Amino acid sequence: MKRPCPEAVAESFPEDVIIEILLREPVKSLMRFKCVSKGWRSLISDPTFTKLHLQRLKAGDMIPSQRIFKTSPLETIDYEALDDSIGGGGDRAVVQAHELNLDDACWEPCLVGSCDGLVCLYIPGRFILYNPVTRECRNLPTLDLFEPDELFIGFGYDSHSNDYKIVQGDDTENGRVVIFSLKSGVWRMTKAQQVNRLAVSEQGVYWNGALHWCVVDERRNKSKTVIMSFDLSKEKFQQVLRVPKVDGDLIFEGLGVHGSNLFIYHGTIINDRFEAWVTSDYRRRGSWTKLFSVWTDSISVNKYVKIPAYTRRGKIVFQIDTHQITLLNPEDDTNKEYAIQSDGHIESAIYLETLVSPYLGCGPSRI
Repeated sequence: MKRPCPEAVAESFPEDVIIEILLREPVKSLMRFKCVSKGWRSLISDPTFTKLHLQRLKAGDMIPSQRIFKTSPLETIDYEALDDSIGGGGDRAVVQAHELNLDDACWEPCLVGSCDGLVCLYIPGRFILYNPVTRECRNLPTLDLFEPDELFIGFGYDSHSNDYKIVQGDDTENGRVVIFSLKSGVWRMTKAQQVNRLAVSEQGVYWNGALHWCVVDERRNKSKTVIMSFDLSKEKFQQVLRVPKVDGDLIFEGLGVHGSNLFIYHGTIINDRFEAWVTSDYRRRGSWTKLFSVWTDSISVNKYVKIPAYTRRGKIVFQIDTHQITLLNPEDDTNKEYAIQSDGHIESAIYLETLVSPYLGCGPSRI
């Protein structure tokens, strides 16, 4: 008996049924499904399908689709699969290398941020938007107005205008902010009311429609650490979250995202103790829940520690200096070291695997 070809099977279902099925699939499967038929390729490539798939992804458990994106060299790491592979021999299978066709190969891209599956990078002269799954890459113009030591920067999504934006500003009293709109393709300057604060982390973390930085608030003759946010729709600084109170001499280390939550961690190399907290909303100016508090004397640390992720199995993912990732099991204090490639200073962020194109607005919508 002759089997029907995949294209004939694909076209035998009503389109609304096909759409509902495909919306439940991970991005890497959808990339393969583009080869099934011309109809499926057109459907999966449609911007409206991309938006629906992203909405469905955000409404569920996003963690299985989250990855670590790192620089020096550019690689993505599936930390959930790395957790699954502990004890096995397939560790390298969870790492994918990425090469961008840069005109000037001597510049190593710097990481600006990640949002909805797009990673924003910077080299002198231009910004780069890149989707690590689809491998689409777009060069964007830059506007260098600020000194590197007074610059804060971020990349995120404005839901009001359905637009992605790059934000640059200085941490002086001038309050100058320049914004690049992906839709218009141009930079513009705006004045944002701003208190005199010193940015602790230069790269903003996108969460809930805003970019977030950890800053030192020096008003009222006091110095305290808070989280400042820049609303991308209203284009102003408006929401401040208190940093969770911790015992002892723990020092703020960084911000990130875990699933749909904002993720903050403290640590001190002196005492080998690290704490992480998450929040899901802005109520009471930040209601924090402790995610973990662990002693890390079993991990060899020389200079630099970052906690980019936390697996669903409860493993804590540490980036140690520039040469390794360590997965720590806080229940029994065991860990697995995993060597990573390093050409210098590594920057990393969590990104979500999506179909979102850096060429926003291109192509027809037919769903």
